[in-house]
Amino acid sequence: MKQPLYNTGVLFKTLIKRDWLKLVFWILGMLAFAASGAGKMEVASNPETASTLYTMFVKNPAMVGLFGPTPINNPANYSLGPIFGQTMTLITVLTFAIISIIYVVNRSRKEEDDGITELFRSYSIGKLANTTALVMELLLLHLIMAVLLALSIEAQNVAGLNRLESNFLFAFTTSAQGFLWGMFALLFGQIFSEASTTKGMTFGLLGLFYIVRMLTDVTNLSIGWFNFLSWSYLAFTYVKGHENWLAVFLTFLLAFLLAFLILGISYILELKRDVGAGYFPERKARLHGKKGHFGFPGLVLNLEKKMIIGWLLASFVLGLVYGSMFGQMDQFISSNKTVKELFVGNETAASAIRGNFMVTLFSILSILIAAFGVILLTKMVSEERKNRLEALYALPLSRLKVYSTYLLTAILSVILAQFLALFGIFIEQLGNKNVLSFLEIMKSGMIWLVAVIFVLAILSLLLGLVPRLAELIWVYLAFLLFMTYLGKLLSLPKWLENLSIYNYIPKLPVDKMNLSNVLFILILSVLLISLGFGAYRRRDLITG
Repeated sequence: MKQPLYNTGVLFKTLIKRDWLKLVFWILGMLAFAASGAGKMEVASNPETASTLYTMFVKNPAMVGLFGPTPINNPANYSLGPIFGQTMTLITVLTFAIISIIYVVNRSRKEEDDGITELFRSYSIGKLANTTALVMELLLLHLIMAVLLALSIEAQNVAGLNRLESNFLFAFTTSAQGFLWGMFALLFGQIFSEASTTKGMTFGLLGLFYIVRMLTDVTNLSIGWFNFLSWSYLAFTYVKGHENWLAVFLTFLLAFLLAFLILGISYILELKRDVGAGYFPERKARLHGKKGHFGFPGLVLNLEKKMIIGWLLASFVLGLVYGSMFGQMDQFISSNKTVKELFVGNETAASAIRGNFMVTLFSILSILIAAFGVILLTKMVSEERKNRLEALYALPLSRLKVYSTYLLTAILSVILAQFLALFGIFIEQLGNKNVLSFLEIMKSGMIWLVAVIFVLAILSLLLGLVPRLAELIWVYLAFLLFMTYLGKLLSLPKWLENLSIYNYIPKLPVDKMNLSNVLFILILSVLLISLGFGAYRRRDLITG
């Protein structure tokens, strides 16, 4: 087609018609994640509770690195609104960004890999119509989500969160970030030749900006203006007298200017490349394979080695960053007068503060590691949809070997990733006054792998029974993150807390080891894995 945008409107309507149910579930899920906590933070309105939270979340640099900063400098002003703004903005931005990246890659580069884009272009559709329609769909989605998010928080009529202006400020800054990171994914989709590489590079950039903001928020907050990820919470929503509308204007202006700049670059790159190709194609294969590549396990490892190595390195670096927070924690405990007044300078209480920080840190870290395992294990159904496993099953290859290979690869990879992250934490905190032993860190951190294995067991069951619904595991991971991140602040029903597997993991070193819980979870995981294999062995292979 000589007109690259020909029939963009038709394709846009087609995308909406095809994806409307998924988009509705996405919107409802995001609303449940971002707005559900608004009406559950009444406990924060208690002056004594707010004072304690102020000490822990505002004055403690380690927690600022995790949750983000706030300009509040008086405990009396740290009410429900500022608490919600500080704790929810960054986590909402990350959630919106991750979902946008996955959606854009699946609707652009992945569809090229699967041959769907080539099929579209066999009709009277311009070469850039699909990309433009996708951008229009993503922009419309985030605008609708922002409006609904603001109205849903307003409708709850919670004191401190009932200003419509502040609610729109929170909703649009977070949604703009989702749109922006979707554009980054679109750009990388033009450069790299595979969907997995595109996702990896985009998530890597997101992780890099996250790590940088952890450091700048504690040392020099003004540097955060050079970080895309920091723009959202620098608006300081729900903080009266500090809501930075200039920051919001600059956020939208720079975000959309950058988004359209990325879009323009994507247009240029897409016009000059073939369907399914990239500007960094895969290197040529060897004439003779290594001995380790023979056999199905060697094939899987060879295909996934780049992603595995990337995640392992990222886990170690993240561990180093998190380890630096322990020094800040010790300095905070020893120098803060409020902490001494609250805990009467008791060393046991100081250890409890460090212990609770370790529980929060290790649990969040394990959820990130679980996401790594989920990505690895879902490769099995991804290869199945592309009809690659069907060709392999023509050889003397059993389903047990396929199932166990992908599962063991995921489990062993998350164990190694968790170990490297904890090892990074151990190395970085060696120079602190109160050094934690290697055994103490490993014992407190590796116990969370029990929950990670349980998550992978649920996924293996889904892959065996209903592989088309395997992506629901991401909903459960988001739920776990929400409960871990804000569970202590919200007065949630007990039955809801019990749905989180993390509720049953021993919170070392704060709590004592509960071996019966651990064994029960592991036995249940083995049972789910066995049921998953039984279903996988009997069902037909899926295609498309």
